Amino acid sequence: MNLSLHRLRNLLPFSLPPAGAETVSAGDNPPDATAMSPASVIARVCAEALPRIARQRGMLQRFRQLEATCQEVEPALAELERLISAAPLPLPPAATAAALQADNLIKHLAQCYDHIVQGIIKRHGSEPAPLFYRAIQRAMAMLARRQVLAHRACTLPSASSWRQLHVLYQMACDPSLQALNGDTAPIEYEYLAALLLAYFDPPRQPRGDLETIHRCAQQLAAYAVISEASAEALARSTSDARFLLHTEEGHPGQPLSRLSADTPFSGGMLIDCSQVLAAIDRNLTHQPGKPVQPKLAASPALLQCLRLTLGGRSARRFSRSKFRPRADLIGGLNAVIRFLDGHVLSRRALDAPPDMQGGRRLASGEWSLIDESPDGFMVRFIRGGQHHFGAGQVVALQPRESSRVYVCLVRRIITTHKRLELGLQLLSPQVSIVTLPGDGGRAIFLHSLPAYGPYTGLITAKGALRGRQKLHLKVLGQPLERRIGRVLEANEELEFVTLEPLSG
Repeated sequence: MNLSLHRLRNLLPFSLPPAGAETVSAGDNPPDATAMSPASVIARVCAEALPRIARQRGMLQRFRQLEATCQEVEPALAELERLISAAPLPLPPAATAAALQADNLIKHLAQCYDHIVQGIIKRHGSEPAPLFYRAIQRAMAMLARRQVLAHRACTLPSASSWRQLHVLYQMACDPSLQALNGDTAPIEYEYLAALLLAYFDPPRQPRGDLETIHRCAQQLAAYAVISEASAEALARSTSDARFLLHTEEGHPGQPLSRLSADTPFSGGMLIDCSQVLAAIDRNLTHQPGKPVQPKLAASPALLQCLRLTLGGRSARRFSRSKFRPRADLIGGLNAVIRFLDGHVLSRRALDAPPDMQGGRRLASGEWSLIDESPDGFMVRFIRGGQHHFGAGQVVALQPRESSRVYVCLVRRIITTHKRLELGLQLLSPQVSIVTLPGDGGRAIFLHSLPAYGPYTGLITAKGALRGRQKLHLKVLGQPLERRIGRVLEANEELEFVTLEPLSG
């Protein structure tokens, strides 16, 4: 953002006036970019710079100008991406506008690189120049960035972006005909990184970990293998971490473990991620101080989540029933504790007097319960306050006209048809608020944990507990002694642990 747009245009050869043309007067110069918003800079580049690049006849000159434009607009684009990532959900109008602006720019850049690819094909036929591969890689990188932007906004990448990625990959690589070389390997790794990010299912991971998950996907791309799908290959393959992909379809493929017996495989590709699982396992089990390849800069908890997601262990255990009642939802550990402590017996808790402890009414939103199963819910935002929802966050859900309160963890965040939706895991049929010994504060006591075994559980603020600590609690007026057991969930907000009886 330190360079003016005028300097940007002077740096690029396409902006120079042709010989004999009149020079532009000083009064016609564009405003200084330092005084322009990122959205204004991007709008001007889309309206002026990119159309001029597209009119260049020389493919190499066009590519160089496009690379220079990408470098110059990067600060503005990165600033919009940071704004979207930090925005609450549902996205406010300013963040939505920023997302549309950034998506428009990235889409145009991908199209410009794709036009270079098409131009080279027309001129060189079956013997494309080295620039051909470089342009394909850059087009794919822009499409992958567009998909990451979609995840920042908690929505799914478009089907058209997947189809473009599939087409570009097939232009340069054919795993059944040729081995990778210096030109095609970067293209295949770019493609596999986009596929791996999709297989890691970002809507199921903490929103703030998207950058880390993306870096892990890029590092692990070299460990995935693409081959032609055939009856023999599928017969030799186990279903774990293997995906069937049909390139004419607008998605990244489906895990073999979820395919029906009559699913057609002819003409598809098999994406084998078994060595990706092995690489994640090496990071989970390596000893401190010893080298590991690749070294993933991610917490063990996040790596374990990625491993379970990639390995197909997160399949739904129950069928869903569909209905449309309304519910109120409170998000965040402190707010949930205050809500349960002050309103749990109220039939319409949010119509009750202000919160007893803080003297403030709890902020909530109105949601529609669109799906329910024995172990969770799918809810859709209708109206109310915005919140920094994240996967792994605790929420309290209370259907309208009911005194029943469900304590859940957010497991999936997605925006479909411009509506924010959350996938919630129900933790326990009964919960209580307890006071921890010393200065540990208050916590949520879970009387049973159907999804985790014959335990009780506890959700506390991060750092409030010590491993294997003995706790003396009072639950529903009765004393209870337990020992901290296994950590089930841990993030920047909370720790979710099992509680074990003290051994006699």
